[in-house]
Amino acid sequence: MTLAHSVHPRKQPGFTMVELITVLIVVGIMATVALPRFNSAGFNTTGYRDKARAALEFARKSAVAQRRIVCVALAGSSLTLTIDNVTPETAGAGACPRLLTLPATDGACGGPTNAICAPNGIALAGPAGLTFDALGRPSAAAAYAVTDGAMNLPITVEAETGYVR
Repeated sequence: MTLAHSVHPRKQPGFTMVELITVLIVVGIMATVALPRFNSAGFNTTGYRDKARAALEFARKSAVAQRRIVCVALAGSSLTLTIDNVTPETAGAGACPRLLTLPATDGACGGPTNAICAPNGIALAGPAGLTFDALGRPSAAAAYAVTDGAMNLPITVEAETGYVR
C-alpha cells in the first residue's frame, strides 16, 4: 500500500481567475461594438428602403415575365403595384386595373397584398406614378427618397434599363 495516492489532493473542476477575467474582457469589447448598432430607427429606415427597392424591382421583373405594363403608384408613403390585363399591343393597354400581388404581404399596410407601407416616422418621396413596359423599361427615370428626419436614403430607377439601385 502506498501513501502517495492519498497525499496528492484531487484537482477540482472549474475555471481559473485568469480565464474568467479574459471572458469578461472579451464580452465587454463585444458589447461596446454591438450596442451602438441597435438603433432601431436606422434599421427601420434602411429596411423600408430595401423593401421599396425590392417592390420596384419586382414590378420591373413582373412586367417582363408577364409581357404586361405594370404601374407603380405612390400615395403618401406607400407604393401600390397594379398590372395590365392585356398585352401592350392591344388597344386600351396601360390602364393597369388588376392588383399585382407581392410575394410577401406587408403587415404595415393592414391588408392589401399589392402595397408596401412605411413605418411611423418614415416618409417616401418620389414620382406619383411610374410604369414599366413589357421590356422592363420605365416610363421615365425616377428618383425616390426614404427619409426619417436623420437619414435620407435614395432609390434610383434608371431611364433606359429600368435597373433599380
